[in-house]
Amino acid sequence: MNYLEQYVNDVWAYSSRYNNIGSYSYAPINLIGKYERYPAYGDFPETYFLRTYGKWWKQSGSSQKCYRFQDCDKLVEDFVIVGFGCAVIPTDICIYEIYNPGAIIRIWGAWTVDKKWHLLWEDHPQKCDPVSRKFCPSLRKLNCLVNLIRIEFNSSYLEYHTAIDAILLGGYQPETNLQTQLANKGLLLLQPSSNDTPNVTEKEDSLQINDKDYFSSLPNEIILKIFQYLDLKSLSRCAQINKRWNTLCQDQTLYQCISLKIYWHLVDTKAIEYFRKKNINVKKLDLSWCDQGQVYGQHILNSEYYIQLRNFLDEIKHTVTHISLNDNYFVDNNIMNVISSCHDLVELRLHNTLNWHRAPLYFSTKLVTLDLSCTHVQDLDLIKILQSTINLEHLILDLCEGIYRMDLVLRVAIEHNRKLKTWSSWKTTSFSLESIKLFGQFLDLEELDLGWCFITNDPADCLSEIARCRKLKRLVLSSWRSVSDEILLPIILSCKELVQIDLMGIKGITSEICERALYMLPKLRLLDISFCDDVRQDEVEIWRQQYPHIKIQRSCQYTSRPTLFH
Repeated sequence: MNYLEQYVNDVWAYSSRYNNIGSYSYAPINLIGKYERYPAYGDFPETYFLRTYGKWWKQSGSSQKCYRFQDCDKLVEDFVIVGFGCAVIPTDICIYEIYNPGAIIRIWGAWTVDKKWHLLWEDHPQKCDPVSRKFCPSLRKLNCLVNLIRIEFNSSYLEYHTAIDAILLGGYQPETNLQTQLANKGLLLLQPSSNDTPNVTEKEDSLQINDKDYFSSLPNEIILKIFQYLDLKSLSRCAQINKRWNTLCQDQTLYQCISLKIYWHLVDTKAIEYFRKKNINVKKLDLSWCDQGQVYGQHILNSEYYIQLRNFLDEIKHTVTHISLNDNYFVDNNIMNVISSCHDLVELRLHNTLNWHRAPLYFSTKLVTLDLSCTHVQDLDLIKILQSTINLEHLILDLCEGIYRMDLVLRVAIEHNRKLKTWSSWKTTSFSLESIKLFGQFLDLEELDLGWCFITNDPADCLSEIARCRKLKRLVLSSWRSVSDEILLPIILSCKELVQIDLMGIKGITSEICERALYMLPKLRLLDISFCDDVRQDEVEIWRQQYPHIKIQRSCQYTSRPTLFH
């Protein structure tokens, strides 16, 4: 077979983006083709940026907590899936990281014909030097074809956003149909490496244990208590041991919380049917990412999978309180109608679900957390939702570009959702000055993200009204270009609970107001002053020494340094 190297031909899916739809700056589409900025290091709009970094997002009161700790993947936070023009037996992959490298933790491969995912490489996140790198990890030896690559990220240890310029896949391309068929069946055997060969002696030695059956003398209650600490895959295996264990593994108390996100590559029609047949009283259900094996070319969804899933949601609607369906194509208007009938729903997360266009007339009055970020939700639908969710505390509308009348939406929230603790509408739309002042009426507000919500005129005294929110812990005002020291001062003087302030891109502020914030806010831990041109870098270095407990963030732009190869 011929050895072939190729760059990305198409972007299939992603969980994180920094750009607005229609904008190419920092967009996933920038992964297509050969690198443009490598080996330069810095903040370049021509690359793909992930939005989150560090552990700041996990500390948010509105962040999702794991529904089932036994099946919680603490490593993976985001993913991107890219396609290549030709299917190959993969041997090499090179990822061109040009800003804050080290977040890549897993690489998967699949072929569009069968969509069976194979793990090619995994490791823990790395702390790397601030230089670009051509990351070329050693892949597992695979004897099957791949033209899809899924890269998973953990940005917890990063100082700032990470950026990728390109992805290069190398491998052997079959020349004949016979070779293709043999490769599809795993019969084109390559020479395995020594690392891929299991140590049979060690395996046999590890099995030389006392074979006495201690479990047979335990009562069912004790065994059930032990089973509660097992993940779903282990429970499935226990059910195959004997009849008694099989019966115990059917107990409904073991399945009140189901989180299948970690098993995204295994969830299919049979898996959904397996849980349906148990007739269980599910309280928490996380199916985030669980359509990656069920969506085929041109975004055609497996109909049997969809029907099983819709029926499953319908059967648990009387018991379920938490639903997370992030980054799923199967969420459509019919699924949304089923969700609206879940009258005990407390948390609903629909991040990046783009296949529904009309929201139901109402949701559960018990709803506390609603995440509609990166969806097509529109003004009137959102207003209807807010009118019915009178106990809402956390509202996330980031990158919701179908909302054009945010002023009206905010006025409805003021009337019906006075318990709000989180309002996040990052890069959604513009507010009027009068509407911005209304945020001062949310006296319980702890997190306010108005980043890139452009204020076209002078902000005047709108921040003086927001300063009434004395419980504020996180405030994002990135790209409020007209803000000055005088306008920002009331926030510094009044909001003493502030932990995070994002002032990225505010060119009108000076070193004086930054120094005041550092000195006068006792709980401050993050101050982002990237692209604040009137703040000198030498002053920032002095502050970092004076306030070592505070992360003072500055973006690195247009820097070229030697490349670090791995």
